[in-house]
Amino acid sequence: MGGLSLMGDNRGAVREVLPSKDQLLAALRGHYLLGPLCAQAFGLAELHRQRRGHPERAAEIDYYRGELIDEIDEWARLALPDPRPGVRTVAEPLGVTIDRMAAASDLAFHLLMTIDPGSDEMHAAWTRLAELEIAYGELSAALSAGYRALPWN
Repeated sequence: MGGLSLMGDNRGAVREVLPSKDQLLAALRGHYLLGPLCAQAFGLAELHRQRRGHPERAAEIDYYRGELIDEIDEWARLALPDPRPGVRTVAEPLGVTIDRMAAASDLAFHLLMTIDPGSDEMHAAWTRLAELEIAYGELSAALSAGYRALPWN
């Protein structure tokens, strides 16, 4: 996440606390673990990898995923600035958004190592990951500036 930077808003200044979409994608692969959100995102990605390799442990792994999702949401409640009055509430909590990105990242990288790179399945997996990455980038900018609210605000 780097240092804190200031962005103008109606309260003077807000802290930029969310990692960029590129930093989050790197965190999902274990290459950028600066700050609690990136470490939690990496934990989710690791759990998705474990789930793929051990389907018999799906219930146990999903329990731990739920714990990490809750930790991300609690972190967001404390770290993000209050939204501006009257802004639109996003559809899902931040933890669920990051979990979906972790699942898509795990699948895309797994397929990269296991199937024909030109396959429709490969294209669909990487397209999905790119869509989620763009959506996260837009969401993080809006949340950091107070232009969107998470479901609990």
